[in-house]
Amino acid sequence: MKKHENVIVIINNPCLEFWFLLHFENSSKFFDTCAKAETKLKQYLKDYEKTQKYFTKQDSDIYLKLKPYLQDAITNSQKLGQFDQNDPYKALCEMYLLFQADELKKHYNN
Repeated sequence: MKKHENVIVIINNPCLEFWFLLHFENSSKFFDTCAKAETKLKQYLKDYEKTQKYFTKQDSDIYLKLKPYLQDAITNSQKLGQFDQNDPYKALCEMYLLFQADELKKHYNN
């Protein structure tokens, strides 16, 4: 990372579905598998599937479904803090770092 100052590593523990879940609830629960996080997410997105079709379906992609809750997700993920090597069983989502990039700030605030 020192060699490439413009690279930021973003960690989601356990998986991307946890980031999606944070759009709907403030949770610090550690899910020991992605399947468990996905099950919880399906309480909010009943039709959720980890498929290309679900992520890119025109006029109903995941971005459009989550966009109204983006600021909640950013706030909820920030509350979890940053990665700690000494605590690998800590719920973590550093996706908020992506939205701190100047290139994105002008887009997601709309």
